[in-house]
Order: sequence, then structure tokens, then C-alpha cells
Amino acid sequence: MSELLKSQYDSVFSKPLTRLRVEDQNEFFMREPQNLINTSLSDVILTPNDFEQAINDMPMHSAPGPDSWNSVFIKNCKKPLSRAFSILWRGSMDTGVVPQLLKTTDIAPLHKGGSKATAKNYRPIALTSHIIKIFERVLRSKITTHLETHQLHNPGQHGFRTGRSCLSQLLDHYDKVLNALEDKKNADVIYTDFAKAFDKCDHGVIAHKMRAKGITGKVGRWIYNFLTNRTQRVVVNRVKSEAATVKSSVPQGTVLAPILFLILISDIDKDVSHSTVSSFADDTRICMTVSSIADTSKLQADINQIFQWAAENNMKFNDEKFQLLRYGKHEEIKSSSEYKTNSGHTIERNTNVKDLGVIMSEDLTFKDHNIVSIASARKMTGWIMRTFKTREAKPMMTLFRSLVLSRLEYCCTLTAPFKAGEIADLENVQRTFTARITEIKHLNYWERLRFLNLYSLERRRERYMIIYTWKILEGLVPNLHTKITHYESKRLGRRCTIPPMKSRGVTSTLRDHTISVRGPRLFNCLPAHIRGITNRPLAVFKLALDKHLKSVPDQPGCGSYVGLRAASSNSLVDQALIHQEAWSQTGPRGR
Repeated sequence: MSELLKSQYDSVFSKPLTRLRVEDQNEFFMREPQNLINTSLSDVILTPNDFEQAINDMPMHSAPGPDSWNSVFIKNCKKPLSRAFSILWRGSMDTGVVPQLLKTTDIAPLHKGGSKATAKNYRPIALTSHIIKIFERVLRSKITTHLETHQLHNPGQHGFRTGRSCLSQLLDHYDKVLNALEDKKNADVIYTDFAKAFDKCDHGVIAHKMRAKGITGKVGRWIYNFLTNRTQRVVVNRVKSEAATVKSSVPQGTVLAPILFLILISDIDKDVSHSTVSSFADDTRICMTVSSIADTSKLQADINQIFQWAAENNMKFNDEKFQLLRYGKHEEIKSSSEYKTNSGHTIERNTNVKDLGVIMSEDLTFKDHNIVSIASARKMTGWIMRTFKTREAKPMMTLFRSLVLSRLEYCCTLTAPFKAGEIADLENVQRTFTARITEIKHLNYWERLRFLNLYSLERRRERYMIIYTWKILEGLVPNLHTKITHYESKRLGRRCTIPPMKSRGVTSTLRDHTISVRGPRLFNCLPAHIRGITNRPLAVFKLALDKHLKSVPDQPGCGSYVGLRAASSNSLVDQALIHQEAWSQTGPRGR
């Protein structure tokens, strides 16, 4: 079994390009590069404190690699080991040699579905030595600082970058599409699919791109030695296969693999002239505003350039898995044009596509996504009720927060519904769950929320929007196409600018509920002292925000007692307005 799986995993590697092979590491990395960036990362300072911090960041119970070094032992002995590691890896960096044992990977196969007798149905889980992963964490920090400081990342890349995430990429992409619709144009989006992206990375290609980004000298030489001459073995029931040579790939299971992949893919859009390319690691989409048939030809030319990039960089696309979403009202353009891959395969048009875990639909709403999320949450709720006998508040709410909420709130800053019926459908998941808790099942939903010290799902979503807006204002997350701005008022303090509407109808309704409009509105309804919190840790802002939210009624609109609510909705904007009016009538004197 281990030999069969070894053959399967060995088959995915690509054949290295001869023209980009690095024959002499010293000559390639140690000589001064010309016509490249002015600032280079050729060496790093290594201190025991760097290694101690890296050990702190290491998960406590992560599995050991082939050398059997235990993470618990390393963390408990971090003080003496940090000094030893700093000496060990300083020597490795100076000589450019990585011990062969530390370049060996054990592969644990994990069944991912389908027939258990088929080797390709097992996902390889790579286990590498903790000793080298600790140094990789130190080195990754230095490389990341170099790339971010000199803006050497692809601006459309959101994967494995500080302050960026699936949410930041989706918010940016959604705003681009909505901008096109507001301008009365279409927007076509091509979703690409790499074939074994991380396994087919050519080491020679990575070496040339590292050098182009100023990663040279001892650092570049060490990384190239780290990448090359690696071996891996498949372990099944403690039986190991013969060692196989790793011909390509950024080594999975290592800490440096993600940042090296970002370097490889950083110029994927270098010859793309008309559209925008955005990525989260290897998940890449091509988006273009389309107003005529001529525009579709330009997008086709950009698709061809993406395939040309893949050929030049020894990468491969799964072109049969490409997907197409076509937004906009110009049906003539959609019906009279199509897009093809380099093999002549027509890219299939879809009404919705799962994009980084969010279902994107042609109508630009998230109704389908929320329906699937609710179904998944209810399925998990049923499993909890069948599996656990207890109906006490503490274990029930622990299970709910751990297993159910994540299914309802993934990227909810983007997917939050605004129609009353859809808001109630999501809220009903929490309402029915809390009704099963023994000690409070006689209370209505509003009372249960107060007893459990729990926010409604609607209030939680608005809280996330406020926090994300604050992060944008503080520069903690990118302010890309959202373009949230603020101004200082002597009387009102820091406030966000509400952008004007560019159109009317459906698109204006969609725009009105995006983070670029809804976020500033929610932020502006906060008290001035909370809005004015700046240059402070996020925890400080959250603490002040939660203290304020506890004073604002939380009365979600599900159940027959909604008529008791003074505000027109449970939105913080409406509830805070009623709350402020009541306070102004009583004031400090009345109290």
C-alpha cells in the first residue's frame, strides 16, 4: 500500500525546465544581481529570542516528523534549545547546507472520499521535522518583512499575507463587479483551476524569481538548498515505502512553502492588459468590465496570456474545471460570445460558483449561499441533539459556538442579508437551538438572549462590520475598492463618509448594503468616544464596542412579539437612534 501511494504522489511532479536550472548555487546567489531591485535580503541576523518566539508560535500537539522530535518537549525546553538552535542554524546559513535528514518528509495518507482501493483518493499529509520548521518560522518572518516593505507582492494576492484573507479578497472582488453594474455594464469573471499547483512548482523558476525580488546571498542559497534534493516516504500502518526524490514542489508540511508559492505566482498578471487578476494562494480569477463584443475579445486575449504564463513557468491548468460567471443586464453580449481555453475547450457558464467558500450568484445576491449555510447549520444542530444528552446551557452553548456559528457567519460581513425574511431565516437557527436549553425554554427569544448574555445573529453581523470598518480606518486591513474614508468633526468627532449612490434600482439596493456604505453607517451611530479610539490594540476597541452594545436593545425580528419593539428594525442604526432619543429625554438629570 505504501509503495502504491508513493507511485501516485510521485506522478504529480513536473519535469524541471532545463533552461532555468541552477547549476552553481554559489555563482547564482552569491554574485551581486544586476538590473534588479535596489534593496536585497542576502543575510539575516539570528538571535535566541527569534527562536524562542518561533517555538512559542509552534502548535503544542503537532505531529513529529521523521526525526521524532516532540513539540511538547521542545516547548518545555525552549530556553536552552533556543540558544542551541541559533548556533545550529547560523552555521547552516553560513555554509548553505541543510542536513539531509531534515529534508526528508513522511507522508501520512488521508482518505478524502470515494473508493478506498484507489490511490488518488488519498490526500497526502506531509510531516517534517520541528527542528527545521522552527528556523523556517524565523526566516519566513524576515522574508515577509522584506517583501511587504518593498511592495514586492502581487497586489491582487490575498493568501498568506498579514491583514489579508478570504474576506478581504471577496469584498474587493464584489466591489469591482458592483462598480461595473452601476456603470450599466456587464462583468465577466473566469475562475481558473491549477492542476496540483503546490506540487508542480519548478525549483529553478522559484530561484530566478527569488533573485529578481532581491532574495540573494546566503538566504537565497539556503532556500534553494532547502528546496532541492528532498526525499519523501509514505507511511502506512507504520510501514514506510522506499524514499522517492521530490523533483518539484514547494514542500508541503513546511512553513516556507506558502511564501515561496506566492513568489512563484507573483507575476501571473504581468502580460494581462485589459482585466484584473486576483488570487488567494492558487485560487485565481480573471475579472473584466464588458460593454461590447470587442471587450470579450480582450478578455479572451488575457486568458491566453495566463496560459502562456503557465507554460513559461512550468505550471499546468485544469482547463476543464474553469468556470464562468456573467454579471449584468446586456444579454446580447452574453448570448453572442464565449470564452475558450488554450486547448479549445469552451468555458462553461454557471449561474453560481463557489468562490473561497462563498456561493457567488449571477444576480449578485447571497440568497443561495445563505440557504446552504442554514441547511448545513441545521444538520449540525441535529447531530448535536442526537449525540449529546445534556440540555444544560453551558455545554449546549459551547457546542453551538464551536460547531454551528461558523457555518452561519463565514464571511458574513459580505453575505449578510438585508431582507427581513432572510434575516429571520438565519436567526431562527439560533432561536430554535436556544429553545432546547432546559432552564430557559419557557422564556421568549429576547429573554433567552439576555439570560445567556448572547447577541442575536443580526447584531453579531453588524458588530463584525463595525470592527472591519475600524480595521480599515486603522490600516490593519486593506482599503482597496471599498475606499472607506473618514473626516474629523469638532462637534461629532471622527466619522466615516457615506459615499453617494451612483445608480438607482437593484444595484443601488445592493450597494446600500455593502461594507462601503453599511459599515460607515453603523460606525457613525456609535458614541464619539468609541469612534475616536485610534492607534490602540484591537482588543481595546472591541471592549469599548461591546460595553456600548450591551446598552442597546437587541430585539431580533423572529416570533410574534416583534410588535413590542420600539424601533422599526433591530439594526443597530435604528435601535441606537431610539436609544439616544430615550436617553436625551431622561438625560443624566432624569436618572
